[in-house]
Amino acid sequence: GRAATCAILAPSGPQRQRVLGHIYKDPRLSQLDSIPQFETHATILTKMFKNQLLGKEELVKFESTLQPHQKAIMGDGLTIMERGVVEHNMLAVSGIYQSIYISELAIKLGVAHDKAEKIAASMIMDGSLEGSIDQVSGLVEFYSDETPNAAWDKAITSFCMELNRVTETIQSK
Repeated sequence: GRAATCAILAPSGPQRQRVLGHIYKDPRLSQLDSIPQFETHATILTKMFKNQLLGKEELVKFESTLQPHQKAIMGDGLTIMERGVVEHNMLAVSGIYQSIYISELAIKLGVAHDKAEKIAASMIMDGSLEGSIDQVSGLVEFYSDETPNAAWDKAITSFCMELNRVTETIQSK
């Protein structure tokens, strides 16, 4: 449970994605739902691993299980959890859209317009997000090295892995 918490709160990037993958593949992950303190962790971790958008309503119960030091407000005015979720959602949005207006991005991220622009800029500058910002038109453009066929292959592989996981769970019961 605590490993899932740490992985969810970690800064976005390849290392976090690897840790999410290890925990996601652990057969004990589904058992977290039966522990009141960790009942939302499996769902949130799964969505993060699959690069799906997280809504604020999903995070309310998760946030209530955090320790006081995990609720600390950072220099940008966001808590550690909010920062991790906003960065995750930014990456999830980049997988869905080729470009998006900053105003629409702010709505999807649940932050103010200027904060969405600053977060996008800092993620682009530190290399965790491939893209550019056109401030004149108020547009964020996301770059992807992935061809449509590669994206399709990745989706099929992900589906097959999930199918194998479900099959193994059914066979073990």
